Amino acid sequence: MKTILTEISMVCRYGREILRGVYKYARPVKPWLFDSLLSRGGSRWLKDPNTLGLISSRRPREYKAIARKHHLAVVGVGRWAPTSEFAGLPYVDVDPMAAGEMAAEYFIERGFQHFAMFDWDKVGRPGIFPPSYRGKAFVSALHRRGLSCSVFDPKKRYPSCGKPVPGIISYDEQIRRWLGNLPRPLALFAANDSLAQWICGVCWAVGFHIPEEIAVLGMDDDDMFCSMAYPHLSSIQIPAEEVGYEAARLLDAIISGKKIPNKPILLPPLGLVTRQSTDVLAIDDRYAIEAMRFIRENALRGIGVEDVAAQVGLSRRSLERRFKKLLGKSVFAEIRRFQIEHLKTLLINTDKTLEEMVFECGFRSLRRMNAAFKRALGMPPGAFRKQFRLQ
Repeated sequence: MKTILTEISMVCRYGREILRGVYKYARPVKPWLFDSLLSRGGSRWLKDPNTLGLISSRRPREYKAIARKHHLAVVGVGRWAPTSEFAGLPYVDVDPMAAGEMAAEYFIERGFQHFAMFDWDKVGRPGIFPPSYRGKAFVSALHRRGLSCSVFDPKKRYPSCGKPVPGIISYDEQIRRWLGNLPRPLALFAANDSLAQWICGVCWAVGFHIPEEIAVLGMDDDDMFCSMAYPHLSSIQIPAEEVGYEAARLLDAIISGKKIPNKPILLPPLGLVTRQSTDVLAIDDRYAIEAMRFIRENALRGIGVEDVAAQVGLSRRSLERRFKKLLGKSVFAEIRRFQIEHLKTLLINTDKTLEEMVFECGFRSLRRMNAAFKRALGMPPGAFRKQFRLQ
């Protein structure tokens, strides 16, 4: 039996799901024992001749040093960036650029014009989490669209914002001042659910209303943090288990002497779950708001653009013109988006056949459903299920 070491925190769901994916790859065919470098005395395994490799969430330069010193195969995982720092390094993560694009598009679709980002490398709590680059990707996605974004900086002295709130700690007061001086309605992206829950707590304590004044979106879809937040937190779903599975597969290839890719393996986020913290539209047009609500509630019934226009009492041409101006898309595109998101959920979480999903997702035929899905995601539904649903 050979030992594989892991260096991944299990404090949050992200780390636990990565480890679950690692174990799924190994069981039952690989004769691997597992131990954690984070456990008491775990470092002793680095010197053990039966230790084959390490899956680590450390910074690349740190796990490179471990690999060199102890002659181990090492794969990095989680929350880094696809930069030159990773050139030639075995590494698996969720694509931060795709996540940033998803968050930016999500808020823009809801009509927001003012944006903010809260990331842990700005907060600088040493030993808790490394920089994520997710937040930076969100800011970059907005800049590419000609939009600006405020980023919290703990070193900056923000101007006063009304009377101080007694009893809150210094960091929370800085956050209050930062948010209090930003225009509303505000769309805020936090780079993980723990940070988003923190923001929700500050807003609740000082009287900022979520989502009416500040809509808050997290990432990882960690059910604990999402349910602890008030109101419940919207979040980007990520394939953390698939990250772990791919990391274990990559480590196995290194141990076996196989050729490995010379660039990071970056997996796209799975989707976005809307809960109360972002359940709002930042537009004043009552027709567009009513149309969006009707689509959200009826898209899976196979409605068309004419149905939406009739519901809101406008001609199709007039409704399309409003949608294009306010949301930058057609009414049909919004209907199709809801159908595709539901189809993704079914592919990942159920054993239903594609034929069974056709009418449940509001499509008229299997051929149309497959074509629409491939246009949206670049792969057919069957390939998506195979990639993101581990057996």
